[in-house]
Amino acid sequence: MNNPIAISLSPNTDKKDVQEAVRVMFSPWSWKDGSAIGKVESWFKHEYAAGASVSFNSGRSALYALLKSFEIKEGDEVILQAFTCVAVCDAILWCGVKPVFVDIDRTLNVDPTDLEKKITSETRAIIVQHTFGIPAQIKEISVIAKKHNLILIEDCAHCLGAAVENRKLGTFGDAAFFSFGRDKIVSSVFGGLAIIKPNFKTEIKNLKKMHEDLSFPSYGWIFQQIVHPIFFSIILPLYPFIIGKVILFILLKLHLLSKPVYKEEYTGGRPSVFPLKYPNALAALLLYQLSKLKQINDKRVEIANRYYQSLKDITKINQLKPVFGAVYLRYPVITDKASNVILSAKKKKIVLGNWYHHVVDPAGVDYTSIGYKLGSCPRAESVSRHIVNLPTYFRLTPNDIERVISLLKKEI
Repeated sequence: MNNPIAISLSPNTDKKDVQEAVRVMFSPWSWKDGSAIGKVESWFKHEYAAGASVSFNSGRSALYALLKSFEIKEGDEVILQAFTCVAVCDAILWCGVKPVFVDIDRTLNVDPTDLEKKITSETRAIIVQHTFGIPAQIKEISVIAKKHNLILIEDCAHCLGAAVENRKLGTFGDAAFFSFGRDKIVSSVFGGLAIIKPNFKTEIKNLKKMHEDLSFPSYGWIFQQIVHPIFFSIILPLYPFIIGKVILFILLKLHLLSKPVYKEEYTGGRPSVFPLKYPNALAALLLYQLSKLKQINDKRVEIANRYYQSLKDITKINQLKPVFGAVYLRYPVITDKASNVILSAKKKKIVLGNWYHHVVDPAGVDYTSIGYKLGSCPRAESVSRHIVNLPTYFRLTPNDIERVISLLKKEI
């Protein structure tokens, strides 16, 4: 596939992903239930030494199920970071629980100092996001959680395969959840999974019971996800031209493709598709991606190191120093010229990333509805105005990487 540089447009898809999607599409009898689900769950249970490994149709479904399993209820508070996606906040709101936002530190993750300031007698849990696959200060946060007797849930949506001191992220907390969204480390377009440590017997029982009571998504919803890699294998080579954008617009309007965030979620509402079980068709797509996880992550780290070395002498770019164990779903740089860089890149057929250009993304989120107060997390708000994500996905060629580097050197 002769594809443009596009950080968010199905970046994980290669030729074999498309072939697998075609194979699955013509096996509709196995779209809902089947053996691939168990294989995915077993993979995570083994890799993370979990007491339970339960799949769902999205990461926010998995988070919602965890909160319910730990019996977090109305009147409780759950802490999460600002500089995040509304989907995380929504899962909290769906439980009737109050989200409390904390500011970020130099890693773009939960600031332990602000975290401890915002813990109250109503706080029940902390959700720790490892943004872009860069580890949060998880050891320090773990100490704070134990000190205050709080449930610690790791948000591993960006960090599958990442580690701190050779210990996998996702094993520090009491529980963790993963996302298999269209632009995550591994992708089945939608999908998620929850794990709980073995010593939480009651919570494991609750999680499994909740999962048993759910149904599978409709055939129409499953079809939307299966055809995503197929359609994008056509759209991407055409995307630099108007025809590619027109095709994408039409497919979205006809509901042949799904959007990553539903309109109800912008105000904290819950779409009817969440939570549901993880369909076998999507699990089949994920298994191939899991088989190349190390290759994917090694390439991301290699590209991130290339960016760092090439840009470290540019004083108007603020970079994070390389972090051992990070996997760099995207490579963040902070600059006062973020908007200009993204616009200039588009003119050169390069689609850079804008996670998170709003303190709770995407654009259009109603902060009042989700409980975010402007000014409460100043560092997160500042970063959201100045961040650019550089691509690290494995399809990038050396020439692609040099084009991105040359663009930044020219524009900043």
